[in-house]
Amino acid sequence: MLNLRIKVGHYYEFKLSEKITIMFAVLYEFERGKNKDVYSLRIFDNKRDFEFPIEESTFNRWVKEERIKEITPEEALMHAIEV
Repeated sequence: MLNLRIKVGHYYEFKLSEKITIMFAVLYEFERGKNKDVYSLRIFDNKRDFEFPIEESTFNRWVKEERIKEITPEEALMHAIEV
């Protein structure tokens, strides 16, 4: 899992704690300027969704901590529509 890279258009699960797992999609990346290597995430739960910026270094740290897992679009959809 240590070779997992953040990619625009992909879906991931982030384990925040033992009881809380967050699903998110990577919408776009800033490639230039002062926001270089910042990605925009769309975070979903069963009540709402919102955008959240993240630096590539933070994503890589989460990967090293084994808190990130890439998921399929079908898994992301199931998570977003769970009641």
